[in-house]
Amino acid sequence: MLLTTSRSQLCAQRNAKVVARMAGLRHTGLQSSASRSIRVSRCVGKDGLQGLSGFQIRCSERRSFSTAVFSISRSDFFRSNEELSKPKLLVRLFSHTPKLWHGSPASSQRNPPSPFRAYLQLGKPRLTALIVLSTMSAYALTPDQSHAIGAAVTSLPVTSLSTLLFLTIGTTLTSASANAINMAREPLYDAMMSRTRSRPIVRGILSSRQAIRFAVLTGVVGSAALYFGVNDETAALALLNIVLYAGVYTSMKRTSILNTWVGAIVGAIPPLMGWSAAGGSLLDPGAWCLAGLLYAWQFPHFNALSYPIREEYKMAGYIMTAWVNPQLNARVALRYSIAIIPLCVGLWYYGVTDKVFLADSTVLNSWLVVCAYKFWKECRGATVGKGAAASARRLFWASIWQLPIVLVLAMVHKSGLWDGLFATEEDDGGDADDSEVIQEL
Repeated sequence: MLLTTSRSQLCAQRNAKVVARMAGLRHTGLQSSASRSIRVSRCVGKDGLQGLSGFQIRCSERRSFSTAVFSISRSDFFRSNEELSKPKLLVRLFSHTPKLWHGSPASSQRNPPSPFRAYLQLGKPRLTALIVLSTMSAYALTPDQSHAIGAAVTSLPVTSLSTLLFLTIGTTLTSASANAINMAREPLYDAMMSRTRSRPIVRGILSSRQAIRFAVLTGVVGSAALYFGVNDETAALALLNIVLYAGVYTSMKRTSILNTWVGAIVGAIPPLMGWSAAGGSLLDPGAWCLAGLLYAWQFPHFNALSYPIREEYKMAGYIMTAWVNPQLNARVALRYSIAIIPLCVGLWYYGVTDKVFLADSTVLNSWLVVCAYKFWKECRGATVGKGAAASARRLFWASIWQLPIVLVLAMVHKSGLWDGLFATEEDDGGDADDSEVIQEL
């Protein structure tokens, strides 16, 4: 079975040069030729894909008839990207990118993805869910909107429920808008990485133009929901986040390692949106403790995520700390993991949570610090330890669990939330005396 892509199907000569550079083809004839083709051969056995016996990629330059051939075995195909050479990784890229072929794999033809699922993937639902959680937690933690359980008033006003609904819808749509623009700008580079090559634009299910249309629609509707259903301050913060993520952060990923710090600012804005939506002031220190918590969390999370696939980031042209300076990458992850502890203390100090939250959050935050310390210990020194990738994965999963649990614990231990259930007898007597006085009057 022979699948061929011509130069016209790669959309531009620049793309063909990227492919040639990935394959390690440095001879002048191939890079200077205007008429080139890339041929991907798959050897399929009697059992179809299950009987796969080998892969080949052949880059040929017609003018000089020079040819470079790289073979990859079936066992190599199922190994991790870190264990493969650049030519073999290129083969995997082509085998997972049907848009570059004349035809798609039989499995894709039998099970075409639904348009709804494709557009859902554009919004990065898992990332969006985390953003919505951080926004909702800040909304719930704002002191001005608290009602003690067991007190006389136990339900939120109707206006607050409608505000919460508009806040949820607006945050979801504006987050999806920023994510869709991000995908529309990077399909070529997403195709070069294992964690992004299954995205709908890379697979040819949606085009970049369709993604932009989706982003405009969700951005406009989401911003309108926040402006008319919440307040103008929250809508402005959402628009700022779209610009920072889809514009500044996405562009900086290919120019400077500071892109991670800009991305952390993007993660810190949703708590401010929730705080503002609940009627709180953005000058309140409690709001900035929540924003700082989300800002600091970005570093152990992303630095751990990017380290095992740092070579893919490098090949795709992303300037990430994970491959530019692995020691700095681990050190920053540890530094901000430690910073989370005093930020949680600040939530209690400024009256956002009760004292019990200090004990609960410290246990979880200490677990994250231990994982970050082990990651840093493997990466320190002139040479990176063999267990650094495993330590990075453990830190990544620790961050996945730590943040949602800390946010839920903060809401459970909100200051004054349980006062109605644990009122003393003296307080009850005082309330009774007050009611008798009111009746006499």
